[in-house]
Amino acid sequence: MARTALLLIAAAGAFAIGVALSQQAHAQQQIASAAPVAAAKAAATRYVSEREVARRVVNMIQQRNGGRPVEVAFHGNDNGLTMPASAEWRIDSFTYDDRSGRFTGTVAASGTSEFLRISGRANAVEAMPVLRTRIAPGEVITTDALEWRQVPMGRYTSAYIDRMDDLVGMTPKRALNVGQPIRSNDVGRLEQVTKNSLITMVAQAPGMTITTTGRALEGGAIGDVIQVMNLQSKKTIQATVTGSNVVQVVTAPRLIATN
Repeated sequence: MARTALLLIAAAGAFAIGVALSQQAHAQQQIASAAPVAAAKAAATRYVSEREVARRVVNMIQQRNGGRPVEVAFHGNDNGLTMPASAEWRIDSFTYDDRSGRFTGTVAASGTSEFLRISGRANAVEAMPVLRTRIAPGEVITTDALEWRQVPMGRYTSAYIDRMDDLVGMTPKRALNVGQPIRSNDVGRLEQVTKNSLITMVAQAPGMTITTTGRALEGGAIGDVIQVMNLQSKKTIQATVTGSNVVQVVTAPRLIATN
């Protein structure tokens, strides 16, 4: 009797395990069959991002404002639209006020009832040269180190440089932020002669060239006229910086000749 009871209990346990395994297999089969359906559904739609919408809004505004460059800022978040992958999208009922910069419109997908109302403001922008890589003081700014950046119109005064040619060949006077407009007094020409440094003074006259050692009383870049002292005669004269620690005397050669 006891043995029969044990057999019945074992059979019941086996049956329960079998049912559980069957249910687990069925659930796994349902998950597996649902996965392709979900993937197919996801593949059948696409998301038009806020960035895509912004590009089209900019184009529409420029068609109305004579092509002046603008940047747009939307009201609210997530100004994008999920739509069927095969559908085309457009912006309907678009309005734009040139004075205030405000715009409104509706993003709609063809062949569906999907739509998104958008609104925001367009701000006029201008291009200004900025550093695209860090340049340390004493290093020369080259064309490769610069790029154009769109900034809000009128935000930066005439104290900021708006021509790339005005930056090429200059050097920062201090550490500058990459990607930010640069003020005129933030850069200068690279000094080839520093104040109080020893320099070579060169004077030329028909048939002769005279050189001697002097001391720079001022710093200067190439082309600058600075005050220098002839260490032998102790006379102070003017000279033009022509190279690294080299100046060309702009007064009579006899002033640097040894007495």
